[in-house]
Amino acid sequence: MSTQAMKVDKGALIKWLITIAVPLILFLIPETDVYTYEVKMFLVVTVGGILLVAFEQVHLMAVSMLFPIGYMVAGLVPMDVAYSAWLQTMPLVVVGGYMIAMVLNRVGLLKRMAYWCFIKVRGSYYGLLYSVFIVGCILNTVTGGNAWVMMAAFTFGLCMGFDLGKSIDSAIIMLVGGLSAGASCMFIYSPYFMNLLWNAANKTLPEGAEPYGATWLEFFWQNVPYLLFCLVFIFVLPKIFKPKKKLPGVEYFKEEYAKLGKMQRNEKIGAILTVGLIVFMMTGNLHGIALDWGFIVLPWLMFFPGIKIATEEDVKGVDWSMVFFCIACLSIGNVSSYLGIGELVADLLVPVLSDMSSNVVLIAVYAVVVLLNFLLTPLAILAGFSEPIAQIAAGLGMNPVGAMYSMFLGADQVLLPYEYLTYMIFYSFGLIKLVDFMKILGFKMIAATVVLAAIMIPWWHFVGVL
Repeated sequence: MSTQAMKVDKGALIKWLITIAVPLILFLIPETDVYTYEVKMFLVVTVGGILLVAFEQVHLMAVSMLFPIGYMVAGLVPMDVAYSAWLQTMPLVVVGGYMIAMVLNRVGLLKRMAYWCFIKVRGSYYGLLYSVFIVGCILNTVTGGNAWVMMAAFTFGLCMGFDLGKSIDSAIIMLVGGLSAGASCMFIYSPYFMNLLWNAANKTLPEGAEPYGATWLEFFWQNVPYLLFCLVFIFVLPKIFKPKKKLPGVEYFKEEYAKLGKMQRNEKIGAILTVGLIVFMMTGNLHGIALDWGFIVLPWLMFFPGIKIATEEDVKGVDWSMVFFCIACLSIGNVSSYLGIGELVADLLVPVLSDMSSNVVLIAVYAVVVLLNFLLTPLAILAGFSEPIAQIAAGLGMNPVGAMYSMFLGADQVLLPYEYLTYMIFYSFGLIKLVDFMKILGFKMIAATVVLAAIMIPWWHFVGVL
């Protein structure tokens, strides 16, 4: 056996030992009044599954299917609870978002939009980064927060086209794409994320009270400082991490844009449908239709006679393993809620938080979620802990929406690829060194913590969220 093969086998063996050892240790810890059988087995199954995802030893779809099976085998929940995520709208929203992105990319609209942006900013390096961010934000708007795959592919293509290889240059460009797909959900309304938060906050209200919620524009206004943070963060990145290679100038982008020619029929229809979706989202307070339906209905409109810009290939282009993983994350949250894991955490936190000011509570919630990211996925955290966090806030006399927002912000702060599906996808394209990943997102985590305490919390007070 070659030395290279031995290294690979040794690395795989270490990963398997960790994957088996950590759940085994959790299993062997004696049960207590707090660490009950249910809590123990939930952690064994969940942590074991997360480690399988993190180390990529088993195909993502297979791991995703094992989560509900593991919970049932452990005797934690009945089948209807284990698979309850399949009855929610979120799977349809994710699939719809994928399909919209696939169609817009295939017809060339995304590429045209990107080149146009590059030309308008004169093809500068900062122009490139901000164009990537703008394109990602637009795509995140029209796909309901599902821009990660296409932005990863798009930024990967840019890095390969510029022959940047596995470098800090690629890391900066691709993680700015990750910022546009992940962090932008803090100020761009994402239906399935926000529905989790609103549902949790509304459970704290007395019967008959007006439910919590926000329109697309209200949500944007309440969290606009995070957009400003992202813009400043992008500006600072090249100054701190120093890209090594000079990129093509504006003439290159003009040539590439010219090669696209005039907008074709399918591009025009795609643009019209995109604008229609944006209008639908921004007028949610007028029509009262759940925003989820925009991402469920639009992909199928693309197949209608007279429109027909979608093809069978777009359906095949959906990454079903990612869809299954999203559903698995929801399953973690649903099982956690069924077992009362969130309430247990709430009971442990309330005595600690009860004597704190509302501002300190928000920072504490943020810190707890950042730590939970190492064990659970952001979606699982939001699904499983939104309700108890809302109950804690309401019990302390606070508006639970502020705690929800703080929780949401914490869920976006990661240090390692496995913690967040969005960033894991960008990392999986193989152009980002792990050390660069950790340096850039570690810097973002520190900066975001300062922004939360110094800007976001005062702003939430100012706009009436707190």
